[in-house]
Order: sequence, then structure tokens, then C-alpha cells
Amino acid sequence: MHEGPPAPGVATPSEKVAQRVLRETGHFALWQLLGAGVGWGAHVALARLLSQRDFGVFGICSFYIGIGQLLGDGGLGATLLRRKGAVTDEEYRVTVSSLLCVACVFALGLWVAAPMIAARNAFSSSELWALRSMVPLYFVGALRIAPYVRLERELRFSVIARIELGGQLARHLVSLAVAGLYSGPWALLCGQIAGCSLQLLAAYRYSPGWVGLGFSLSVFRPLISYGIRVQALTLCAYFKDNLSRALLGSLLGPAAVGSYDFAIGYIQLPVVAVNALARVQMPVYAQLTRQDPALFAALRGTIRSTLLLGLPCLGALLIAAPWLIPSVYGPKWSGTTPVAWGLLINMVCSLGLSPLFTLLSAQGRAGLALGVFVIWTSATWGFALAASWLQPEALAAIALGQSLASLGVTAFLLHWVGRYLRQNLLPALWRLLFAFGLALGCTLLASASAQIHPLPCALGFVALYAGLLWLLERELLRRELRALFVAVTRAG
Repeated sequence: MHEGPPAPGVATPSEKVAQRVLRETGHFALWQLLGAGVGWGAHVALARLLSQRDFGVFGICSFYIGIGQLLGDGGLGATLLRRKGAVTDEEYRVTVSSLLCVACVFALGLWVAAPMIAARNAFSSSELWALRSMVPLYFVGALRIAPYVRLERELRFSVIARIELGGQLARHLVSLAVAGLYSGPWALLCGQIAGCSLQLLAAYRYSPGWVGLGFSLSVFRPLISYGIRVQALTLCAYFKDNLSRALLGSLLGPAAVGSYDFAIGYIQLPVVAVNALARVQMPVYAQLTRQDPALFAALRGTIRSTLLLGLPCLGALLIAAPWLIPSVYGPKWSGTTPVAWGLLINMVCSLGLSPLFTLLSAQGRAGLALGVFVIWTSATWGFALAASWLQPEALAAIALGQSLASLGVTAFLLHWVGRYLRQNLLPALWRLLFAFGLALGCTLLASASAQIHPLPCALGFVALYAGLLWLLERELLRRELRALFVAVTRAG
């Protein structure tokens, strides 16, 4: 029997999905913004206490630990997350057991390879042992897969955000305490271990039930067959974003790695906070088909939200950088301002790329995403290798190369997703980008001609951007701000 349209005031299934996404997005965004504020405060304090070399050594150590964690995961966590039906306890047991076995292999491998890594990056004996001290993180990463998958499958992103905020607080407090007593990379390393360990304990607290250990080849084989494809994508993305640490460490030394990581950390604070919105969308995108209007609406809303929140923050940080970096972080970091400017286009593109790649993964287009990432990684580090010889501006040139590669990938994916969903995303985005570019250009021109202090220039930029946006699309902006307000109040 054919059912009639829903009664007035009764939400359709698509509207219910959208409402749930809105609530989770609002709640998750609040916690992420709080975490970004905490991270910024700690970043300032640690930048004053530690040197470029300390940050560089930590960055190089994190690079090699991250490779092992990603390879060891094998995409099993993503496989469990994307399962259409319920995940059995046996699947959880097989996953955890497999990851623990692989963690043992990588832990032993890093311990043996540590002297070679140290020699390649000009580490001292103390820095060599700092690298080896991060071995426990392999096991922490293996054990946290099961509770995190459970929480994400249940769309309990507010719980995940609180767990991650608690881990951030622990990491920063421990790092600051150690940095006050001992100047060196050990402060950052101890904080990282403490924060990850607390997140592991909290994850099991909110997602109770130890699944135990066990192995079944019949269960493992289908999990790994899909997981390898997903993991290839994740690993490629990791190399794209982090290979700079190994490259710069070998060519220019740990101090160059520290300066580059500082510039990224400075400019990406709003991007990390805002892009967390895309994480909420993953289970939703996986449940909707390309024919469902809610899929395009959710994607468009996510990208517009990230741009609305991220663009003014990016512009303000860059305009204020000549004053803000030496005044707040310390004069030793003044040389990183050109690097931050070189990363501007890369960060703007990141605001849109995160939801686009989330959509590809959720819709089962991992092969396409992998191909794009392979080309993106190759282009990024082709530019980087060429630019690394352009001293003394090597770091800024590498940053600009990343931005150019990201711009090409963004243009391609916007075109492909538009064809896939049979709707064009650009009409919903071009006014945001136009207002940003015009406001940024006018502000820089005024600042250069009138020699205005960077801080009022940054505030003027935000006001000009908001005014232009209000003139260009007032009605749409009203609706989006109203929806955001509803999300925040419901989350509260």
C-alpha cells in the first residue's frame, strides 16, 4: 500500500538524519573548539620553553612512530567502522589480537633501526633514546581500536571529543611540567605518551567490555582484504603530510623540521578544529545513497560550515603573524612567518578536501581516493625536493609547493563529486571564497600603504570579510547561522 506524504510537523527519514547530524556536529564542534583553544595555549608556552631543535627531534620521532602505527593497523579499524551490520565480539578479538602482534614486530624493528635513524638525522645519544622511548605507543594504538570503533559506530562523537580533550590536557600538562625541569625533546615525548595512555583508559571507560584475545583466519581474511585498500589511502595521506619531517631532517637538520612544524601548527589550529566536523559525517555519508538529496545537502552544509568558520581565522592569523609570532611565541620563531603564508592555499583547500575525501571513503570510492592521493603526494614532494635546494627560502618554497598541489587536487575533486552527485558545489562556495580573497587583498594593500599595525589589520579583515559576505548572500547566511545556533543550543 502506498504511503502518503508525512503529516505536517512530522520529520521525514532524511530530515531526521539531518537533524541528528546537526546535533552531533554542534556538540562535537564545541568540544573541538575548546580543545583547539587549549592546544593553542600549550603551543605558546612550549614554544617559549623549547627550541626549534627540540620540536624537530619530536617531529622526526613522531614520523617514524606514525608509519609503524599506520602499517600495523592494516585498515582493520576503518573496515569495522564501515560495516553495514553489527560488528561481532569475535571480529573485535581478531582485530585487537592481530594489531598487538604487528605492534610487537614494529616495536622490535624501531628499536633495532633507531641508531640508523639517529645517525641520518644527526641525533645525540639522548635523542636516540628519546626515539626508543616512544615504542609503547605502538601497543597503545593497537588497544584503542576496539573502543573507538564502538563509540564512532554509535555516533557518540561528543564522548570521543571529551576523551580527546582529556588526552590533550594530560599531554600538555605533562609536557609543560617536564619542560620546566628539563629543556629538550623529552618534554614533548613524555607528554605524548601520557596523553595517549589516558585516552586509551578513558575509551575503555566509556565503551566498556574487554573483548579478549583470539584469532580466526576465516574472520581475519575478509577484514584485511578491504582494510588493505583503505590503509593504502591513509598511508599515502600520511606520507603527503609528514614526509617533510624525514626530508628536512636529512637535508637541513632537526632545527629546520622544528621551524616547519611550528609554522604548520600555527596556521592549522583553526583548520584542525573545523575539519573535525567532517569526522562526524562519515557514518552519515555511509548510510545515504547518491540519489538521496540529504547526501548533497549534508556535504554542501559541511563544506560551507568549515569555510565560514575557518577562512576568517586563517586570514586573521596570517595578517597578525608579523606581530603575533614574535610577541606571543618569542622572537626565535619570527622567521616562520613566510612559511605560514606559503601554506595559506594549502590550508584553505584542506577545509574543503576533508569532507570530499570523507564522502569518497564512505561511498566506497577508496580506489579513486587512493589514486588522487598518489598523484597528490607525488606532486607535493616533487615540489618539495626541487624547493629544498632554494636556501635560505627553502621552507617557504616547500610550503608553496604543497599549496599548489592541493589547489589542483581540490579543483579535480570538486568537479568529480559534482558529476557523481549530479549537482554543482561551486555556486554554494564561490561567494565565500570571493569575499575571503577580496577582504584579504584589500587589507594587505591598506596595511602596506598606510603602515598599519598588524593587529588592527587582522580585526579589520574579519569585519570586512563578514560585511562582504552579508552583502553577497544575506538570506542563506541567516539560515545557516540560525541552524548553527540551534545545533549549539541543543548540544548544550
